[in-house]
Amino acid sequence: MSERTLLSEIVHCPHARECREDLAAENPCRKIVDYQSSLGLGKFQVPEPWSGQIEQAPILFLSSNPSIGSDEDYPTWDWSCSEVHDYFNYRFGGGRKQWIIDGTKSLLIDGRYSGSTQFWASVRQRAIELLQRNVSPGTDYALTEIVHCKSHAEIGVEQSQEQCVKAYLLRILELARAKVIVVLGARARQVIQSQFKISTENSISDSIEIGNRERFFAFLPHPNARRYRCFAKCLQGDELEKLRAFLR
Repeated sequence: MSERTLLSEIVHCPHARECREDLAAENPCRKIVDYQSSLGLGKFQVPEPWSGQIEQAPILFLSSNPSIGSDEDYPTWDWSCSEVHDYFNYRFGGGRKQWIIDGTKSLLIDGRYSGSTQFWASVRQRAIELLQRNVSPGTDYALTEIVHCKSHAEIGVEQSQEQCVKAYLLRILELARAKVIVVLGARARQVIQSQFKISTENSISDSIEIGNRERFFAFLPHPNARRYRCFAKCLQGDELEKLRAFLR
């Protein structure tokens, strides 16, 4: 499956559409989809497939689900396919607009930029820690989630997680070129450890072949966690150097 095809399928997810059009009352995605209605948003902000050039970036950060901001210049279902493709693949640079500056500040509807987003600032630092140099967001690393619809505080993620993982997770990982997949937070960690039969005691996995490429998973706390969040503090022994060597 091509990158454009998978991106379009996630953005126009049939489960989200069924919930928005009230065609499936029992759909497990209903709570997370309806969350946007509770915010009074006039247009549905589409599921986020990934951010960055996923077929190029050597590092992929994987978390629970994207947070929502009502004032962000973000795709809705009335955007064209080319506009949506440009946004998600070139969100960090190189697109038709400067969607994000400094890897941390998003373009708002009124043309201004937000303040620095802690999550984006943290993953940039973790990429610098792995590559041991300054990094280019979107090309040195990309981001994706186990659940693609947007909400706050993981609202609706527990209910929709199984369906979303089954539909999209493996296909995204097969498409990604990442050699190291950094799993952020307890929920994403549980999903990956279950899907790939990784011991819950491990800070990094053994080498795993996904999409005809060898990958390592590394597990870190969520960037918002009140504990150590860097590789140097969270990995053991020579694990950090093992990841760095694999990325060279």
